[in-house]
Amino acid sequence: MDRQNFTTLYEASGMNDTQEMPGLSGPSALEHFKAIQDFVKVVSPITFCLGYPLNWLVFYIFSRSKLKTTSSSRYIAAIAFVDNVVIFTYFMIHLSDYYNVPVYNIYGACQFLNYFNCIGIFLSIWYVTALVIDKFIGLYWPVKRSEYCTEFRAKCVTVLFAIFSIVMYHYLLWTVGNKVNGHTTLCMPYHAPSLMETWSFLNHVDYVIVAIIPYLTIVILLGLIIVKLCTYKSNVRQVRGSLRGRLPSVNTEQEFKTMPLVIAVAVTTIALGLLFNIYRIFRIMDQNTHTVALCFYQISFACKFFSYVMTSESFRDHLTMLCRQCIYHGPRIPLCRGHSESEPTTFISVNQQTHSSTEDHCIIEGTV
Repeated sequence: MDRQNFTTLYEASGMNDTQEMPGLSGPSALEHFKAIQDFVKVVSPITFCLGYPLNWLVFYIFSRSKLKTTSSSRYIAAIAFVDNVVIFTYFMIHLSDYYNVPVYNIYGACQFLNYFNCIGIFLSIWYVTALVIDKFIGLYWPVKRSEYCTEFRAKCVTVLFAIFSIVMYHYLLWTVGNKVNGHTTLCMPYHAPSLMETWSFLNHVDYVIVAIIPYLTIVILLGLIIVKLCTYKSNVRQVRGSLRGRLPSVNTEQEFKTMPLVIAVAVTTIALGLLFNIYRIFRIMDQNTHTVALCFYQISFACKFFSYVMTSESFRDHLTMLCRQCIYHGPRIPLCRGHSESEPTTFISVNQQTHSSTEDHCIIEGTV
């Protein structure tokens, strides 16, 4: 929301190649700027086309399969859902900025795109934070895990964060609007002093609750989790190498097995979003770096699927099972189904089975 639409301003202001863009100096810088804009123009649609369906796939597996019974799965499913909200809103803004699609000419599009974009960004980083906190409690206070790290509490946390974000960002619905600049429609804050002050103050609050608090929380807890993980592996090697000692319980071992997934998601979120959030807070980089940082920030919402594939064996198994079902069965009705009294009884003898069939036939026995 706080970014400047330099591509649209460039076209709207009628600048030629000899004029300087804001934050750029010299013809070489302008050439770099155009090259980066062309790069982003191609990368953003690819990010949307890959990330959008893959996030829905992640959401389906973690919310509809056997994996949904854990609290971590609820957070991951919520992350995938809100990431798609962010990807969609960024793609709509991208169509307006780079392809001259009149998105902002639609009544309310400016306000609602920014509204849902900020809600999605807030929920995504805080759901990742909740996932890290969930695993941190399970490692350092395993006795409390059955009380605090439950599926029901995870649902409550996701709903409470969603309600808070809906209330928090409602100011975007009445402090932001369209501004016609020549033949271009821009989406920006209203210039009325009272509205501009409100927008600026709440935008700085957004910096704190999105770009500072969750990132610091993730970094600190992630460091403690890695220390605990290293200590656990060292203890396991010592126990297995000695005649005495007791191996960790099955629940503890399962808890540590899921750590690579949490670490991968947290590291990906921080690594790809840190540069953009540094720009948001300190404004210490030029426009070229800001454009690249924003591009990586958008990619962070689309690439978590690959983290799950690389770090979670359970996710890979369920993904393989889902692919097999789609390939071999598709939308067909299962062969073995319950018998209804209204339907006639069907008798199938053993001799009617064929060994050439790849599927098991149901043998129904009955009496007249």
